[in-house]
Amino acid sequence: MKILFTTQALSIGGIEVLALRLSEAFAKAGHDVILYDFNPDRRNPGLVSSYDTKRFRLAALEPSPVLNGLLWKAHALLFKTGINREFRPRLIERHFARLLARERPDIICSLSFHQDYQACRYASELGIPVVVSMHGTYEYAASEWPQRAHFIYDHVQAIIYAADKNMSWYESQSYLRPELPVYKIYTGTDLHKPIPQTSTRVGLGIASDAFVYILVARGIQEKGWEEALQAFRGVRARYARAVLLLVGEGEYLAALRLRYAAEPGVLFYGSHPNSLELTALADAGLLPSYFPIETLPNVIIDYLRCGLPVLASDIGEIPNMLTLPDGSVAGAVLPRSGHQGGVEVSALQQAMEQLLADSEWYQQQAARARLAAQRFDLQVCVEQYTAVFHQALKIN
Repeated sequence: MKILFTTQALSIGGIEVLALRLSEAFAKAGHDVILYDFNPDRRNPGLVSSYDTKRFRLAALEPSPVLNGLLWKAHALLFKTGINREFRPRLIERHFARLLARERPDIICSLSFHQDYQACRYASELGIPVVVSMHGTYEYAASEWPQRAHFIYDHVQAIIYAADKNMSWYESQSYLRPELPVYKIYTGTDLHKPIPQTSTRVGLGIASDAFVYILVARGIQEKGWEEALQAFRGVRARYARAVLLLVGEGEYLAALRLRYAAEPGVLFYGSHPNSLELTALADAGLLPSYFPIETLPNVIIDYLRCGLPVLASDIGEIPNMLTLPDGSVAGAVLPRSGHQGGVEVSALQQAMEQLLADSEWYQQQAARARLAAQRFDLQVCVEQYTAVFHQALKIN
């Protein structure tokens, strides 16, 4: 099949990473893959370079530097004067439409709300089926853009979702079509792909006998950064070998770095294009998130892949991600009952201390993490997506 995936950008984030993972995996499976990037100006070269882009084609509106600068100036002027506030987005849409007409992919798989709309808008004219891979963006975008949500729903051949709450918008709408095929499929990672080892504990200034907690996330407050810092402060007061490794960037994190600059054991790493190699250096993973659109966090999949027990909030699909068939949990799922809807700092601290202080408990949780990781084999995800694509082609 010739498959076109869409992404809102290729910056560091869960949906963006998923777009690259799927594109690489489907290309390895023998498909002709195009990944269309709607915002190449936001692209993180380090992130993209960690994937085999020789196997698939990366497409975007990318004029020469001189022309790109002129286009940005024109967009700024037209936006400021109110003459045309959509100048650059319209150029990108036209480029996308021309690419579809030229390439004629067999199917489009779109990963984010506004890109879903553009895919449905232009593919329907060409008779190209669209499958939406739904993630957290619908929980805010669909309610803000109800007409677009309706249009998407009317024009897709199937919807794939990762968490039950992803379908909440459509299930409450009058235009719900019970006959529209919907599939719950977990995404994943290549469990057999070697993890780069360019980073070491020594290089980061971390002692070999340290117990390292890691938090990898977008640099926004709702990911629970401060809750993690406050809980760690209590852990560190009792256990001098505890280290907290924070991986992410943004204005919010920059402010936290200043406030906690003198905090012993805390390491603000910043952004990393392939955080998996830092995760492999840690002992336990944290995600005390209360981000409203949290769905199936890639970072938890990475934690589990590295055999890390995970301490995370009960948002989105996280409880199911960490719970094994026998009901045991690969770490701990913490309720969101604290400040601003976050986790209770005291509960997080207690769970962190238990992992550090009780080696037998830790080994049990690490074994559970390795078992839980097996549900997120990207090859299984590709097989399930492929079956959906074939079914959509038959319907179309």
